[in-house]
Amino acid sequence: MLQKLRREKIEEEKRKANNIARHQTLQEESKNIFSNKNGEDTGDDEQNDDSDDEYDDLLNDDIELDAIRQRRIKEMREAQAKAAEMKSLGHGDYRTISQDDFLPECTGKSEYVAVHFFHKGFERCKIMDHHLKIIASLHISCKFLRMDAEKCPFFIARLKIRTLPTLIIFQDGKAADRLTGFEGLAKDPSNPDNWETGRLQEWIAKTGAIKYKRPTEEIKEEMRRMGIKPRGTVWSGTRTGGFYEAEYDEDS
Repeated sequence: MLQKLRREKIEEEKRKANNIARHQTLQEESKNIFSNKNGEDTGDDEQNDDSDDEYDDLLNDDIELDAIRQRRIKEMREAQAKAAEMKSLGHGDYRTISQDDFLPECTGKSEYVAVHFFHKGFERCKIMDHHLKIIASLHISCKFLRMDAEKCPFFIARLKIRTLPTLIIFQDGKAADRLTGFEGLAKDPSNPDNWETGRLQEWIAKTGAIKYKRPTEEIKEEMRRMGIKPRGTVWSGTRTGGFYEAEYDEDS
């Protein structure tokens, strides 16, 4: 990584040196073209002034483009550093944690943490897992975790969770919002298991944990023309799937 940064710095210094040399050469050439070698007045002073102005504009444009380029490089490096930091905190993956891991994971350096409380025997929890695994890989701004409700009774009681799946968004260690089951995700209330990953992304985005905007029909059509296929559509709730929403009673 350090070698790559050194190479980039050397190349950047070379570009700057070449730009300076090129500017100096252009200045000398313009002086030779638009000045009288014998020092006599040619009567073309106005034309020379116009040419000088045009030359200055070209130089200014080149300097501005170089400034934009350098600013963009700086932004890319900052973004890479931020992504590396998020990765080191466990962002980008969808992981299962234990009850002992809960507080360190949710109250650490990560601003946003999404925790799915699941039951291994509930099919709807498996559907939620499917979508969250996709979302975790797409949105590094939020850490995505899952906890077995049977193995964390203390937090189940503390957070007053009775229905699974339950997805809770934590911000700076505090519960900011929660999604119980698939509430509000299905377009057709009569078929609550029929929804797409984008619906869950929209809900999470409203909490501020990720940034997501559903593609318009025009964008979708362009994606189809480019051969890009949407990810994460699950047509669950089929007759053979046996999907159901179950309640989890901590006292049972």
